Amino acid sequence: MEPYWYLASYPKSGNTWCRVFIAMLLRLAGMEREAGTKATEAQEQELRLNRDLLTGSIVSSRYWLDDQLGIDTSDLRCEELERVRGRVGHQLALYSEALRYHKVHDAFFTPSSGQPVVCTEGCAGVVYVMRHPADVAVSLSHFFGWELESSVAFLLNEEASLMQSNKSGGNQVRQYLGRWDNHVASWCQQTLLPVLILRYEDLLVDPEAHFQRLGSFLGLPDKPELIAEVVANTSFEKLRAKEEEEGGFHERMPGCERFFRSGKSGEGRNRLSHEQFQLLEASFYAMLEKHGYLS
Repeated sequence: MEPYWYLASYPKSGNTWCRVFIAMLLRLAGMEREAGTKATEAQEQELRLNRDLLTGSIVSSRYWLDDQLGIDTSDLRCEELERVRGRVGHQLALYSEALRYHKVHDAFFTPSSGQPVVCTEGCAGVVYVMRHPADVAVSLSHFFGWELESSVAFLLNEEASLMQSNKSGGNQVRQYLGRWDNHVASWCQQTLLPVLILRYEDLLVDPEAHFQRLGSFLGLPDKPELIAEVVANTSFEKLRAKEEEEGGFHERMPGCERFFRSGKSGEGRNRLSHEQFQLLEASFYAMLEKHGYLS
């Protein structure tokens, strides 16, 4: 079985940005191998968000789970499905080099079984992308059309999940998240898989250094000049422009104006009420301190 990795994060924390970086890195590295030269601007423009962002399956995809488990998962209640989801990946090698970086929003352990929600056999590691919860709250509000108060409550909810119904035939199964700090701990403090922790804020301040860490961890080409080229081609401004050029991004929720909306840090402090911001920092104090958000 070829090694594979998980790209895990709480929603709206930078997971998609990392996937775009990986897709572009694989593309430009491949071009250099074939041509022996740097890719041109025209070649760079060949990347399309709605066509080429193929780094692997999101592990909550019902179609992927159906295929891997050999069953119709819509026949199972959420609790039943969560007991077997960690077995996915045993049956098949996880595809080609470009399809071995799997997106995950679930917490690492499922509440119903206490077992990992993902397969760990053959997994080379997990990249966990972290973002200040106050900024996550603002981004969730725009993405789902929630009031800020609801976003804050979601981050604090020990039972929080995506897809709330217990049984559904939709194309995503329930993704249990839990409280923001418990989600972070579930991935960053587990001992079954090596983990690389990336803070969204660090990717903004010094993208070349931290995306190089990402490339190295994934065993991808990490020459500084190549990383610099990829970073330049995946800036938030370029992603916003690509989304507009393509008439939207297919991962955008209905009613959400744009997927790549702001990309800034610090919005939570400015947009949340003082009480809401203080509630998040007080509730998550230990985790925020552990990861350098309070220094």
